[in-house]
Formats: sequence, C-alpha cells, structure tokens
Amino acid sequence: MLKSRYVAATIGLLIMIFIAVMFFLPHLQVEKATKGNTYTESVFDQTKVTKVDITLADDDLDTILDNPSEKEIVNADVTIDGETVKNVGFRTKGNLSLNSVVQMGDSERYSWKIDFDYYQDDQDLHGLKKLALNNNYSDPTFMREYLSYELMEKMGIATPGHSYMYVTINGKEWGLYLGVEAIEETFLNTNFADGTGDLYYPDGTGSDLKWISEDIADYTGLNLKTNDHSDQTAMINMLDAINHGGNLEEVLDVDEMLRYFAANTALVNLDHYQGDKKHNYYLYEENGVFSILPWDYNMSFGGYSGGGGRQAGDTIQEKRTTAKDDDAEQDDMKAPEEAPNMNGGGMMDMSANFMNESNINFSITEPVSGTALEDRPLLKALLSNDEYREKYDDYLDDIATDFFSEEKMATMTSEITTLITPYVKRDPTKFYTMNEFIEATSGEETLVDFSVQRAESILAQLSGDLVVEAETESSMDGRAPNMGADVYGGQQPPSMDGIGNVSAMQPPDIDRGGNGSPPDGTWKMGQKEPGISSSSKDTIILTLVLLISLVGALAFAHFFKRRGKTG
Repeated sequence: MLKSRYVAATIGLLIMIFIAVMFFLPHLQVEKATKGNTYTESVFDQTKVTKVDITLADDDLDTILDNPSEKEIVNADVTIDGETVKNVGFRTKGNLSLNSVVQMGDSERYSWKIDFDYYQDDQDLHGLKKLALNNNYSDPTFMREYLSYELMEKMGIATPGHSYMYVTINGKEWGLYLGVEAIEETFLNTNFADGTGDLYYPDGTGSDLKWISEDIADYTGLNLKTNDHSDQTAMINMLDAINHGGNLEEVLDVDEMLRYFAANTALVNLDHYQGDKKHNYYLYEENGVFSILPWDYNMSFGGYSGGGGRQAGDTIQEKRTTAKDDDAEQDDMKAPEEAPNMNGGGMMDMSANFMNESNINFSITEPVSGTALEDRPLLKALLSNDEYREKYDDYLDDIATDFFSEEKMATMTSEITTLITPYVKRDPTKFYTMNEFIEATSGEETLVDFSVQRAESILAQLSGDLVVEAETESSMDGRAPNMGADVYGGQQPPSMDGIGNVSAMQPPDIDRGGNGSPPDGTWKMGQKEPGISSSSKDTIILTLVLLISLVGALAFAHFFKRRGKTG
C-alpha cells in the first residue's frame, strides 16, 4: 500500500508541473509558431517569379467564369513552386478591378484568393493561410503595388509578404500576377507581439472614422475581421479620441501612423482613406492601441483617376480590338496623343495621365483629394499636432531624398524589369501590349520620372517654396468626375495581345542575384521586430490534457485514501 505522504507528494508535484507549464505555455507556443511560419521567405521569394499551378473541376471553373462577381468558393488543389496543397478554397477577389474586368466582356484576368485552411482548419503552406493573386489592373508597369509595399517595409510598417507569381489554371496560362499575403490572423501573429487583437477592414459607413455615436452598431462599415465576440470598446475609445481631442498616444501607435501617412502621401495613393472612397486600409488594435496597415496599391503613384481622387469614367469600349502581339520588336503603336490608353481594351486607363500636375504636386499639408481634411479625422488629428506634424514632415523628407531618389528608383525598377520581362512577354491575358509595358518602364514617363518629380515637389513644399492647396470636393466647382485625362473623341484603343500567340515553353526562373538584389533594408525607420502569439488550438488541447491529468491524480489520491481507511 502506498503511504499517504507519497500520494501527497505526487499530487503536489503534479500541481507544480501544471502551474509551471501554464505559466511557460505562451512562450513555448511563440517558439513553435516562429519556427513554423517560414512563408515570408519560402513562398514570397523575391529573387524569382514563383510558378503557381491551380487545378479544379472544369465545371467549377466554368461556374466561376460565368459568375465572377459572386465570388463563389470552390475546392481546388494548388501547387506553388513544386509543393502541392490539396483541398483549398479558391475564388475571385476585388471590387473595382473585378467589376471592370467583368465589364470588358472578353477578359478573364480576375484577381484570385486562395484559402489554404478553408476546408481544413489546420492546413497551411509554411504557415501561410491565405494568398491573394492580384492581376495588376490599371498598371502597365506591373510595379506600382510591389514598389509601394517595398516603401512601406522601408518605413517600418507591418507589410504583407509579396512577390511575383506566374499563374496557370487547369494547365492554361493565366499570366503574371503579384502574390500578396492576406492580412488576417497569421499576418498578425507574424508581425505583432501578441497578434490576438481586433482587426478591422473599413469600407462603408464609418470608414471615414467620423464620430457617429457610442453605439458600435452604427458603424456598419468598420467590418471587424477577428474576435467576433469583441465588445469593440477600444474602437469607440479611439473614435472618441480622434474626433473630440483625446490623448492620441493612448489609442494610436502615433509614430507608426505618421510613417504610414507620409508614405501614402508621397505615393499619391488616393484609392484609400485619403481619397473619396475612404477604404483599402486595415486597422489593428492591440492592448487598446491602433496601428494602420497597407492594402491594395495597384493605383498608387498617381494611378487613381489621374489625380483628384475622382471616379473612373463610364466610357466602356464595347469590343476589344485584338491583334498579334508585336513582342516588342515592332514599333507600330499609335502615339499617345493619337489614341487613348484603354485598360484591357475596355475600361478607360486610370493611370494614363499619372504625371499630371495635380499628382506631382499633391499637397503634403492637406493630403486629401475629393474630400476635406475635416472629413478624415484620423489624419486631421495627427497633423493638427505640431510635434507630430514635424515628424511627418521628417519622414516625407527621408522618402524624397532616399527611396524616391533617381538612383534608388532606377535600380529597383531595372531589377524588377529584368526579372519580369520574359513573363510579361508571354503573358496571354495581360491588360497591355508589350510595347506599352516597355514604354511604361523605359519611356519618357516612368515611375522613376514620377518619383523624381514628386520628390522635388515634396522638398519644395517642405521648404515653403511651393504652396499647394488640397483638391477637395468644394474645389471641384461642381465639375463631373472624370479620369484626369483628356476626352479621347471615340478613337480606338491600342491593339491587345492575341491569346493564342503565347509560346508553350516553361517560363524561365530568373534570379536577380547576379544583377543586383532587392533593397538591402539598411533604411528601415523604426521597423518592428516580428513577433508571434500562441496557437489557440494547441493551447486548448494541452490545457485539457493537463486538467485531465490533474483530475486523474486527485482521483488516484482519493482512491488510495479510501483504501487506506478500509484496509
């Protein structure tokens, strides 16, 4: 018979183990998550174009292509860089770009979303749960979004993983896309110390962050993405502070937001909180403090409406003119003044006049367009503080003198051009001809030219040599929204590539290692160290095991106590 003191000692030891494991469990889970999430390097390898093969039932593909706006999720298998993940969710994604492609009538170049864990909660790809494949809509350079995310990273903003990917669906080439990590729980766990706070994707009523009431239900457009049962008190506190003069540092990561808005202003990204649509951004709350996160930059570098934050024109080309692609060896393109640039041959190209004066000289003091600073209380609250305004100006100065320098921009765009040109050339669904791509990346008006001129304007505004008024709704004087470009008089758009004229050869894996590498990251102001939170599922399982063990130990003690009394 076991002596009672041994039983008591055993119970005491088990209790101590239980307490110790519960205390150290979060740290153990952080280590596990850190080792498991390698997708930032393995999936988003920026030194090459990654091959993505998507396979699904033909009937499911037909259903998607017949009704792309429905965003119906279907089952698919995905092979990325030779590694296959089965039973994933697959659907179209997007809003303006999706509807625009639908209206083209003869294009199926939609953006796509892959949910690795849609059917199996524990499934991922090196820790990645969701992947967006963006179609580079309205961007003949294929670079606007990529470079914007690079700037955000340089500014120390938590930025989704991103790299170029060449997509096939059921063996058919769909073309060159930008793969972007979805902003959800995995992203939060990778980039923040805790990662379990409230994530919002504002779009609709309340997305301007203007005060409505103390009832969170009145803010129907804030769109909580995590923690469904959150009382969202932190959001109400933040809205109260920015609208009513509260202590911003209690509710905002002020420095992070200043860096973010400086970058967004430099990029003239107006399909965003600073424009008329007040969307395409995330807010993340951790311990009551909010950060702002970047999303959807294909219309940065002045690409949204050619300036002024105006909506796209309604003109739609009824039928796209198709012709054999000149493969960049013939110079048979019409001059820009002779024919308009029509995105995909259907929607008027919102980036066609990106280097107009309103873009180059976009105001840094009142950095809004199509609205008023008073109607964007988050930005107004930050820029109304002299200390914060000075930091914001310093960040703009850093961008203008470093990232937007001619040398740096020329190096980055040259490296990207070398990497993606073979894929652009053979892309059967691209929205622009090869000559248009070459003109956009090496002609007279490139992103390098935009950046250099934009930098000069930023520095002139900072010094006071240039004063620019914000182009608000009232300054439009009742003018109808337009593209920020000339009316084209009904002329035909440039010819598009013929889908059947694509070489069947496998796309080459071009390595940038020998021709330079991505920016080395030496200019990272205040970048946060990655951090991760615990895995809730593993925590629950381990806790249950420990509780069962403890209950078993107590039962064991009770049994032997009774046995001792009756023995």
